[in-house]
Amino acid sequence: MDFLSVLTYLGNIPNLVQGYLFFRILCRFAKIRTGKIWSVVVFCSGSVICNMIIYPNDLFNVTLTLAWFFALMLIAFHGSIWQKLAAVAVLYPVVISQNFLVLDMFTHWGSSLGWPAAVNAAYIILDPLCHLLIWFCIYRMFEKHLIQARKLFDANTWIMLCVICMASLVSITSSIYFSPEESYKMWPAALACFATNLGCIVLAEYFLTSIRQNMDRKNLMLQKSYYEELEHNQAEIRKFRHDMNNHLSIIRSLFQSGNRDEAERYMKEIESQTAARTRAFCKNGIINAVLNVKYNLAQEKAIDCFFHIDLEKLIGIDAVSLCCLFSNTLDNSIEACAKIPDPAQRYLSVKARVTDNGYFTYEIANAKQNAVTEHKGRLISDKEEAASHGFGLSNVREVVEKYNGTMDISYTEDQFTVTVLIGDS
Repeated sequence: MDFLSVLTYLGNIPNLVQGYLFFRILCRFAKIRTGKIWSVVVFCSGSVICNMIIYPNDLFNVTLTLAWFFALMLIAFHGSIWQKLAAVAVLYPVVISQNFLVLDMFTHWGSSLGWPAAVNAAYIILDPLCHLLIWFCIYRMFEKHLIQARKLFDANTWIMLCVICMASLVSITSSIYFSPEESYKMWPAALACFATNLGCIVLAEYFLTSIRQNMDRKNLMLQKSYYEELEHNQAEIRKFRHDMNNHLSIIRSLFQSGNRDEAERYMKEIESQTAARTRAFCKNGIINAVLNVKYNLAQEKAIDCFFHIDLEKLIGIDAVSLCCLFSNTLDNSIEACAKIPDPAQRYLSVKARVTDNGYFTYEIANAKQNAVTEHKGRLISDKEEAASHGFGLSNVREVVEKYNGTMDISYTEDQFTVTVLIGDS
């Protein structure tokens, strides 16, 4: 075995490491299916895709890489079609442009020198190392951002990312398909595609920052409601303490006058009025705060409530998304019940739990009187200025879609039910 053959075999080592980095990047973009077989399939396929040799006018390899990459994302990963398409639209031009660019640069360099043995050896060594360095930098720069994007991006954000990157995808494939004889003229286009798609990942970071700020704002609003509820409870306690002496005097007077039954009724009335308004519906503090606020609001409107919440297990849904789910559906239910003239017919039921296999299930049912109006699959609010309302269930649907869950809405003449199922994410 000659020296160049040994270098060629050694060059496979950085190629395998490069394939592993590409595998890790794909797993950051979308969640791989469970099972070692899928990891093996993705690693092997990813190693071939990211190391694919691309020549000018290389119709076969360019098309094969694109088809193989898209099929891999569809079959081996969870997530929406837009999330998988975004992974292809972002990473495919990066793969193709750098593979073409590095190979073509080395080809022109070697051709200009007549491919002496030293240049050939340098190419065998430097080519895989260049690719490895590029993928290592991409992985280190964007690893955390891709994980956060997978968790926080909704369908609309993935679609927008696809649209932005589609220009690079079409540009690099068309340029290679119809490459001129002087292939070096394509280098600026390849560099532009490479930089553009890496820039799209940076742009995604700004999206994430905006999303996190919006989540923080919603979290602050939730905390504000929680502390307002606590302040109200504290005010009630202070008021009770202030009147305690008067209550005790009245009770003592009733006992002294022999009105024992009246004294007991008075004590029960005081007990009902001063019972703690903050109840322990579940062990999740934030959700418990939401439930307390909505429960007290429902009580003020004479709505009979039944809450059965079992969220002791940890689930892969962020707190703000859970609050959005509970708050919007409870607001809609309370509003619908309040429109029923007879308080005896007002009721709502909330059930939520995490199953043993990690699924989050949620069902809320409430009494209703008004007719339900739908337009193009969206429920229309019956409030005045309806155009500015009716977004509660739309917000819930966005949460469900973000976690690849399912949402079912059903109703009869006197009841409205929303059921949500979200898998272990």
